[in-house]
Amino acid sequence: MSGSNRIVVNVAKDGGWLIYSDQPIEFYQVNDHCPDDRVYRMDVTIGVEHVRAQLRGDHVGCFDDGDRGPLQPSRPGLSIVKSDKENDE
Repeated sequence: MSGSNRIVVNVAKDGGWLIYSDQPIEFYQVNDHCPDDRVYRMDVTIGVEHVRAQLRGDHVGCFDDGDRGPLQPSRPGLSIVKSDKENDE
């Protein structure tokens, strides 16, 4: 799963949605209960650090995790690139 763009939808205590993504995305919510005003473009907080903060180190469940156990979250991250000056030292 390395290199995948992770998207997190956090359903807050007040019922609102908070959306986080490693990379820029367009996220739409469709609500068929409002047929004349059903599609909303949602705000998305971008950044690996925001996704990590949401996932913390918590267990990641899935629909059939009783059969195969919990999923392991992917861990995209940033790599430190050394400058030529640092490589010479």
